[in-house]
Amino acid sequence: MRVVGIVIRPTDANMFFRKKKPKRLYYPAKAHWYKKPRRPKVKRSKRVLRKGVSGLFKDLVKKSLFMVITGVSIVILLLILITSTYLSITNIEVVRENFNINSAEIENKLNIYIGKNLLFFPKSKIYKTINTHFPEFNEVKVNKIFPSIVKIQLTSHPIVANLRAYYVLPEPVVVVEESFTELNKAIEELSGTDPNLALLDINNPLSDEDVSEAIFDLGEGGDEGPEPIEQKSLLNRIGQAIFDQEENLELMTITVRNLTQPIEDREQVVHTQYMDIILETIQYFQNTMGFEVLGIEYLSVAREIHLKTENNLVIWISINRDFKEQIDKMHTIYEPAELNSENISYIDLRVKDKVIYCPRHTRCDQ
Repeated sequence: MRVVGIVIRPTDANMFFRKKKPKRLYYPAKAHWYKKPRRPKVKRSKRVLRKGVSGLFKDLVKKSLFMVITGVSIVILLLILITSTYLSITNIEVVRENFNINSAEIENKLNIYIGKNLLFFPKSKIYKTINTHFPEFNEVKVNKIFPSIVKIQLTSHPIVANLRAYYVLPEPVVVVEESFTELNKAIEELSGTDPNLALLDINNPLSDEDVSEAIFDLGEGGDEGPEPIEQKSLLNRIGQAIFDQEENLELMTITVRNLTQPIEDREQVVHTQYMDIILETIQYFQNTMGFEVLGIEYLSVAREIHLKTENNLVIWISINRDFKEQIDKMHTIYEPAELNSENISYIDLRVKDKVIYCPRHTRCDQ
């Protein structure tokens, strides 16, 4: 039997059992033995013109010819697209958000664009036409449906209040001098035919004042004047009167008085700038004071609004000054001055640093 053994020498045992040295994670940059390897410089070979001058000239001609043919083809294609009737606008459709929008009237205004090339027709023209003739729309979307249809989607400004407008037509002006001239002519004609009338005029001449009192009514028909005529409509976000919709009882009412002409449909009764101030004033007043605003009277000449709140209290606010400052002034003094316990007709906040109020059944309440 043969025995095979393994002889381990001391030096081999140390090499087998000892731990391997970790590899160096970095090399010291300043070590004298460290040298960064450099790539050997390679000399670039000089470019050799293999085709020669004639070959380069042929390539240049081919490229120029290709560019000319491509440009001419694009121009011809554009001319075909512009002059072709296949891409002409034949129909303009108005998509209504509700039945109160008169789509037929809008389409009639836009019929001037029928026959235009749909591909190159700018949408800005439609936007400008609608905004000029129909400013009541808040949003206008224009979509081109090839080959020949333009579809328009319209969104109206929201309705924010009911409107009650009162107007009085101006009375016709009576020219007194011309009237007396006609009267004198008539008297002269009669005096020429009737001798007794002529004698009466000579002996007892009538003064101009007597004639005017007897024949002409030059008075105003009473101190109060004619009764104002009422108009009812809706008021949208930019202050336009909308007559083709019914009154919304859930909305507040804005009253405008002392008009000299009736309001027409889509007419701007309140300027957009003042409409923004009115709506912001109402919102801030309700949040600050906790009073519900039932109605508003807008005085365009005085540039002020009267807020009618619960308990029939009226607040006068100027829209030419900061409305927050006026409302904060009332909020500061209202409870400490015990105004909530008094029977007040109105509170005037228009004067700076002052709160003026009028009790009911007093002289200022008349």
